[in-house]
Amino acid sequence: MRRPSLKTHHCLVLLAFPASLDLSAKVDFSEEVRPILNAHCTACHGGVKEAGDVSFIYREKALGKGDSGKPVIVPGDPDASEMMARILSSDPDEVMPKPEHGPPLPQAEIDTLRQWITEGAEWGEHWSFTPPKIHPAPDVQQTDWPRNDIDRFVLAKLEANQLAPSGPADRAALLRRASLDLIGLPPTINELDAFLINPSEEAYEAEIDRLLASPRFGERWASVWMDLARYADSEGLGIDGRRTIWKYRDWLIDAFNRDQPFDQFTIDQLAGDLIPDATLEQKIATAFHRLTQANNEGGTDDEEFRVAAVIDRVNTTWEVWQGVSFGCVQCHSHPYDPIEFNEFYEFTEFFNQTRDADLAEHSPLLRVPVDSKRNSEVNQLNEQIRSAEKELHATRTAIDSRTTWHWPSGMQAVGDKTKLEVKKHDGIEEYRTVGNVTKDSTFELTFPTPDPLTTLTALRVEFWPTDPETAIHTPEWGADLKKIWMEVIDADGVSQKPLAAVIADEAHPLFNPNASLTGKGRGWGTYSKTFGPRHAIVLPKEPIALPEGSSIRVHLRQGGAILASFPMVSERGRIAVTDSVEWADHLADTEVVSLQRQIEEARNQLKRIPTTTVPVMEERDPAFARSTRQFIRGNWLDKGEAVEMAGTPRVFPPLNPRSDKPDRLDLARWIASAENPLTARVAVNRFWLELFGTGIVPTPEDFGSAGEKPTHPELLDTLAVRFSSDMRWSVKTLLREIVLSATYRQDASVTPELAKLDAGNRFLARGPRQRLTAEMVRDHALAAGGLIQHRSGGAPTHPPIPPGVWTPFQGNDKWDTPKEGAPDRYRRAVYTYWKRSIPYPSFMTFDAPTREMCNKRRLVSNTPLQALTVLNDPAFNECAKGLARVMKYGTEGDIDAKLAAGYRQATSRTITPDRLSELRSLYNRLESEYKADPATMAMMAGTPDGAAFTVVGSVILNLDEALTR
Repeated sequence: MRRPSLKTHHCLVLLAFPASLDLSAKVDFSEEVRPILNAHCTACHGGVKEAGDVSFIYREKALGKGDSGKPVIVPGDPDASEMMARILSSDPDEVMPKPEHGPPLPQAEIDTLRQWITEGAEWGEHWSFTPPKIHPAPDVQQTDWPRNDIDRFVLAKLEANQLAPSGPADRAALLRRASLDLIGLPPTINELDAFLINPSEEAYEAEIDRLLASPRFGERWASVWMDLARYADSEGLGIDGRRTIWKYRDWLIDAFNRDQPFDQFTIDQLAGDLIPDATLEQKIATAFHRLTQANNEGGTDDEEFRVAAVIDRVNTTWEVWQGVSFGCVQCHSHPYDPIEFNEFYEFTEFFNQTRDADLAEHSPLLRVPVDSKRNSEVNQLNEQIRSAEKELHATRTAIDSRTTWHWPSGMQAVGDKTKLEVKKHDGIEEYRTVGNVTKDSTFELTFPTPDPLTTLTALRVEFWPTDPETAIHTPEWGADLKKIWMEVIDADGVSQKPLAAVIADEAHPLFNPNASLTGKGRGWGTYSKTFGPRHAIVLPKEPIALPEGSSIRVHLRQGGAILASFPMVSERGRIAVTDSVEWADHLADTEVVSLQRQIEEARNQLKRIPTTTVPVMEERDPAFARSTRQFIRGNWLDKGEAVEMAGTPRVFPPLNPRSDKPDRLDLARWIASAENPLTARVAVNRFWLELFGTGIVPTPEDFGSAGEKPTHPELLDTLAVRFSSDMRWSVKTLLREIVLSATYRQDASVTPELAKLDAGNRFLARGPRQRLTAEMVRDHALAAGGLIQHRSGGAPTHPPIPPGVWTPFQGNDKWDTPKEGAPDRYRRAVYTYWKRSIPYPSFMTFDAPTREMCNKRRLVSNTPLQALTVLNDPAFNECAKGLARVMKYGTEGDIDAKLAAGYRQATSRTITPDRLSELRSLYNRLESEYKADPATMAMMAGTPDGAAFTVVGSVILNLDEALTR
């Protein structure tokens, strides 16, 4: 019953309401007030709109004054509160909600708001934004049913709703359920038999421990995480070309198999590259956020899609670990939750400083050994290279800071394909392009030798954006220095001077700058966008004499076009020269020679190790940091205020960064902290969802105010706290406790009465019964047919696919199915090549997502296409043949024995007489037909009985018993 409003005359209250009503109970803001405000008020007075300068999302605004100047809510005085006056008004111009927006509030809700204000209008955050806490397990009446505290929470809810738990599941069904849930595969006949002859509790626990220790465990649970990570072997969008990223998938499988603590699992994926002394595995883990889509179609702007990738990383991070719809805050403050517009961009700053830029090469790339046993060796070589490069860069930066550079006067600039002019900026001459630029242009810059130089020891080339102030947040197209050469013009004529090195202005350039000396390769440049002035220093092989009256001529051959449309040509640049002795001695310096030798030797060793690549996260040099701006109304082209510092929403616990400039590692540790109110809750709910089909929070994608409330809030919070504390973030420990519970072990049968009272099984009065996932459907068929091949890791496979499906892609992205009998043809679904524009057809039929975006849960459908797929898809036809061989050759006895064996192989059940009768009748009819007309058994078997067994096998694989866990 709804509590009444507090009246002045208490006798009236006592007459109107039962004496048993607890009038002392205070109104709970989150449970009772917030839902009213969300339902009736926040559409106009929320995070998107603040009509009348009133918002009911934030306490300080709700207690303030609107445009009318009247206080919206006065704690303790509902009669002085404008909100109540508007709610109770009969004036259609004043009443809230306005008639066109909805009916008046029900009296019970008005009473709740009045009492809440009378009690002081105490504000409270949404339940999921407050820290979880352990709740004592409740007392229950049926004390002999619970096996652990999970059961006590569940049973208390059942008893409160006049429900009782179901009996225990059949032992064969229970083992099948647990096996499919934990490793994604059905139990073998031998495993079933061994389990059934030992009815002890210890036998079930032993089976659970065996499944948790299986190398197949990681393959099953990696598939779940791959939906969240939007894992695919292609880049998505227009071209949807191949992307070599399967090493991340292998890392994921291994992480689940070794039960990596979920907090470290989180940190590695979000910021493994920033961890001190990071392992190669931790760097591979960051590919989680390199699984964003890329667009390499001609004419596209890579900055647009880089920004799209950054926004995707922001939203995905919140969806995966926080279960909050953060994406809408890109355009406006959250409609229902206290997350403000500016906080979205403070969070975006964490991801806006990475080096990736929607490039066709998918750089930055990490070279990873094919044989993971050599990971440590390769990581050591990579770190040796980076350490030497960093030391070299520091030495060169120091020399540059001491160098006196001489800028030319009287420079002439000529382009062979692009028109140039010379202008002064801050007293320095620079070239500018005039009109359109053309790819592969060569610029010829000639200038008198600056006084008082008589020797040239280094040349400085600078590429500038045309508008440096704007470029820092809206970059311009960059440029490649494809080749550079220089000449000295004196009384004796023109002489070309040999050059020795091109030194970039960053420690770890994506491409080899020295390629600019030969014209072979991309060389130095501002690829592919320029955010500010960049420079390279060019060293001659030996100091160049500059006779009096001489001139210097520098040739800059520019790059080709990127994405077919954008010339990599510098539109603005400068040249300077120096006679610094330090540069003359630099290349011969013993320390420099030693560092360069280390780099070369390490690279040569790496070349001898078979490797593949994986795109990874890597931070930009702080000297080239981008400026993160707010997007007005979410439009990336309309830049607003600059973000001063990365941060997290104020409604959550503070970030506690390690320095005054928070980075992704600070963020990752904040998310993985036990103090974060959402991370453990969201994780526990997701694992529960996978086992029961519905989460404790039925909307795993939304733990905010617009999502559904948890069905068992005390259970969720208790498990969340224990997951991050005494379970030490162990996923296997959490899963073990759930599957050992009596709740999980219940029979899944649904009585008519139970279906009426709780069709969705929210109260858990029965065991879970779910259709196999798309991956399980394939793996189950392979296992039933005796075809499945277990080999962990490796490049994606290309199993049989319906004819014609891949024809449009075969030219650029071949689907080469291994020959029949080859092991790769029968590997688990997790290893199947995943193309976003056309995922493996049977996966799509059984509700797998395209993985273009983060997918929090799969919505299960039931369509005729699913039956047609299992009956007709060539991959399933092959599995049916395998099951036919199990029946015909692998089973002794008569036809009934063979059919019963095939049925049990696929369903884990003992066949019933009616099922056996149907299958026998089908087999006998088919065998007779094939004997009479052998042509009809083509492509199935060479004998009538083999063909009949094949069709029967196909039928068995299509049964509900086979497709259900």
